[in-house]
Amino acid sequence: MKVFVGIILGFFSGFLAYMAAAALFVSGKPSGAFVFVTFFGGWGLSTWVMVRGARTISKVFSRGFLIGAAEWLAMIPVSLVLNGKVLMGTVGQGGGTDAELVGATIGAGFLLSLTGGVAVVMALVCLIGFAVSYFIGREMKPESATPTRTCPECAELIQAAARKCKHCGAEIAQVD
Repeated sequence: MKVFVGIILGFFSGFLAYMAAAALFVSGKPSGAFVFVTFFGGWGLSTWVMVRGARTISKVFSRGFLIGAAEWLAMIPVSLVLNGKVLMGTVGQGGGTDAELVGATIGAGFLLSLTGGVAVVMALVCLIGFAVSYFIGREMKPESATPTRTCPECAELIQAAARKCKHCGAEIAQVD
């Protein structure tokens, strides 16, 4: 089940990595090799990071949410670069009136605010998901790993090495 969860979360991570790389490095249609390396490479790498050494599903979720938060925070400067490319493409064509240039600048600023705002909200959602999965994982751990036994006098649980019961005060014979 841990691997399945890692694969699903890794899919979203790989998609986000592909989108960021495409926004930064591609103008036009991306090649199949680019898609394969960025999407499937990001998917495989993030899945491996999430599943490697994880003992519980909540640990996989915690790692996945942290990776997601980092990727969404990285999308803020990516959106800045992308909007700058779009604005320079509009302004760089020349021949536009001042009103068209101002409109393009305001539109790029609005788009930057929108994409940056979505990225911040998604990063916060991922951090909330991390907190939930982290604390659920802590709740699922056993409370004590020390061996226990039952007091012969009062039947309460005591530590196996105890000489005296903390509940009733009875002297406990040591069992070897």
